[in-house]
Amino acid sequence: MRARSALFTLFGDVIRPAGGEAWLSTLTACMGTLGFTPEATRTALHRMAAEGWVEPRRAGRYAAYRLTERGVDRLEEAAARIYRLRAADWDGRWRLLVGPAPARRSDLARALQWMGFGQLSPGTWVSPHEHGTRLATVLAEHGAGAALRFVTTTDADAERDAQIVASAWDLGGLNEAHAAFIRRWQHVEPPQAPEAAFATRIRLVHDWRSFLHLDPGLPAALLPPHWLGDEAARSFRALYEAVEEPAWAFYDTLAAAGPPGLRARRAGAQARPFATALHALQTRTHTPA
Repeated sequence: MRARSALFTLFGDVIRPAGGEAWLSTLTACMGTLGFTPEATRTALHRMAAEGWVEPRRAGRYAAYRLTERGVDRLEEAAARIYRLRAADWDGRWRLLVGPAPARRSDLARALQWMGFGQLSPGTWVSPHEHGTRLATVLAEHGAGAALRFVTTTDADAERDAQIVASAWDLGGLNEAHAAFIRRWQHVEPPQAPEAAFATRIRLVHDWRSFLHLDPGLPAALLPPHWLGDEAARSFRALYEAVEEPAWAFYDTLAAAGPPGLRARRAGAQARPFATALHALQTRTHTPA
């Protein structure tokens, strides 16, 4: 686990639902439970700020960090996939991107994979999902809008669908990754000591986040028999909920010990998709005790 990646998990799972902003001292204490030094945390925060994911706010000699609009959008986009428990329904349509650009540009390829696209051939990407305006935004950000054609197919064909899935994604390898996740977490005894519970929660979510880059979130109709994704999600949910209260108790104590005057934005955060995704797992958007 790297400091920058751990901070993304921390902002997404704790800071965002708790209001969206935290003092540097709170952040370094949270990261300390994972073994990161204050220096490593500050370095990672500076890098994230330079990349436009977070921004600092000075209050005298103190500093707080909050997500930028770009950071909020990225985490909210990820939240629905991190916390999903069941694969989405499918309308039977494939969305195809046809053109040379994705195969040659690793940055665009990573963005398409993040959205759930799989690669059929060097110039063809496919997804069963309706991406709305997000796809156009991603293509424009990478200067690829004019280079690609977007095609939607509607002819239902189970044999063809199975061939598409087999060509575009390594579901065998993904199922093995789900099995490994289950082995790591299914029988973990939930710690009730606040600091240990907090560290367990962040490590658990961080591990689950890894599936963002592996799992396209295929609809149930396209998944193979003996699929372990739902079992992995249930293991995640069970442990996440078991450590939720002591983990929040630890964070509340840290936040209360920080400098006064932190700007709260709880009402706005509760209405955002991140909170909706948490609700899908029957967890609560956090309100400090």
